Amino acid sequence: MQINALKGDRKMSIRPRLSRSLLCGLLATFFATAAFAVQGAVLSDGVVVDAVHSIAYVMHPNGGVQAVDLEKGVALWRSTAAERPLALAGGLLVAQARPGEHGELRIVALDLRKSGAASSEADLPMPSGVRAEVAETVEQAFRVTASASSQGILVAWETQEMPSLPGRRIARLGATKSAAVAEPGTLQGTAMFDLHTGRLLPMKAAGAQIAAWPVVASLSSPAAAERLFASADGRHVLASRRVGDDRSGAPYRWTISDAASGAVLGTVRAGTSMSPFAVAGTRLVYVAQPATRREGSKWIEEPLRLRAVDLATGREVWTREIRDTAFRGPSPL
Repeated sequence: MQINALKGDRKMSIRPRLSRSLLCGLLATFFATAAFAVQGAVLSDGVVVDAVHSIAYVMHPNGGVQAVDLEKGVALWRSTAAERPLALAGGLLVAQARPGEHGELRIVALDLRKSGAASSEADLPMPSGVRAEVAETVEQAFRVTASASSQGILVAWETQEMPSLPGRRIARLGATKSAAVAEPGTLQGTAMFDLHTGRLLPMKAAGAQIAAWPVVASLSSPAAAERLFASADGRHVLASRRVGDDRSGAPYRWTISDAASGAVLGTVRAGTSMSPFAVAGTRLVYVAQPATRREGSKWIEEPLRLRAVDLATGREVWTREIRDTAFRGPSPL
């Protein structure tokens, strides 16, 4: 059986007999040859990590974008000019803001040298019945991704009906040229955002394509005893092995290696087999999903959060709650 590493339409085959260190070296070469025009890495929806400068840009639970120091977990600044970080490029953070008066998709460029002050912004009209909301609602989920191109930042959007309301359909009357119907209940489109002028130009519907939310790239067979995953920026490898049962609370052992040298940086016990991650210095940083755990006679609710673990000790250094955009409320009948 072969092991496949995927990046877009590119594929690298690795035979199981390769050592982990050799695998790391091949992975480093693979990611180095890929196009990474956008700085940093998207860890999950609304979480952009710049591991080189040890900063994460996240959605604050009470609104706005917050910059977090990955070493200490302290907030560096908070901007209310935008809500959802999308991508880093040229000293700017491209982000989604609250929708305009008529539901327009509003894209903002935040100047990182000025504590997230807005340097430019632009609106993109949405089809009738669609609002570019930052978080899911009982009616629809609205997703946005951003990637670099030679002309600027390519912004792709997609809206989809929530399955809890199968009888309701998003109106398609008045759909713009930037929108296309992908499947029943779904619309999508693309636009090009110029970082310097703030212009947001819709593209033809034929080019509309939303990228999948970033996930950990699997480098091994799902049936393997030790599964390998690439970090969001491709600089590190996580080897996950189940070493206990669910009663332990942390049945998995993560071993983090440098992709270039294969050197092991540390091990961490975790409650899940994997999570999108990045490494900044001696810190393993990943998004921990909402969970409920019991301590004695008490049940403790843990929100969606960014978590940092010291690779030298395997201990949590800090954790910071981030905004959860998933709709978790009751669904109407």
